Amino acid sequence: MKKITIIVSLILFLSVDVFAKDKSFTGRLIFVGKDYIEVKYGKTEKVFYIQEKSVIMKNNTKTSFADLEPCQVVRINFTARDNKLFINTCEIVKESDCK
Repeated sequence: MKKITIIVSLILFLSVDVFAKDKSFTGRLIFVGKDYIEVKYGKTEKVFYIQEKSVIMKNNTKTSFADLEPCQVVRINFTARDNKLFINTCEIVKESDCK
């Protein structure tokens, strides 16, 4: 019984690591919150959360979260964890055209 418990624990641990792969999403930034952003592409809207290791890029240089504005086109590399999407990198592809 102890061996089965150990094997099941290992399988669960490894499956969490496998399913937490980096993915990418490109779309228009529609809302900037305190610790999250909303991005839309077509009818698909996704909420991405900022974490300590999140990197915001603009013209291949590191910028801050304050540089994000609605209507910008962004490319986000993210990790899905705990039913949330966490930003690894967010690259500003196109500046806002809503002004």
